[in-house]
Amino acid sequence: MTPEPADPASSRTVLVVDDHRDTADGLCEVLQQLGFDTLVAYDGDDGVAVALRERPPFVILDLHMPRMGGVVACTRIRQQAADSRMKLVALTGSDQPTDREAAELAGFDHFLVKPVMVGALLALLQAVPGM
Repeated sequence: MTPEPADPASSRTVLVVDDHRDTADGLCEVLQQLGFDTLVAYDGDDGVAVALRERPPFVILDLHMPRMGGVVACTRIRQQAADSRMKLVALTGSDQPTDREAAELAGFDHFLVKPVMVGALLALLQAVPGM
């Protein structure tokens, strides 16, 4: 039996998508300590699949992943879940103007640079209704 997608209005679930497992798992651990439920995917393809299946209110996507980076993943999520209120956050290790432009054009709501400052992440999460 397939679980029902979370109700975005009441869920405290964050999907973390990053090909660096230590980064993804570490961010999930921090989020769990802050009281959030987490989902994780280690590549763009799986990230898109989990986002579309679970419809979490908040998705953090690494921009630079092999095969499918965060820009393409964001675009696919936006196209296939156009009615969703998911907030998508670009995550990158480099703060290049080209990364910011690409993230904005793809439809990301926010942009974070690694290492993620917990206070900045918490402020983004708390700005989402129901989080």
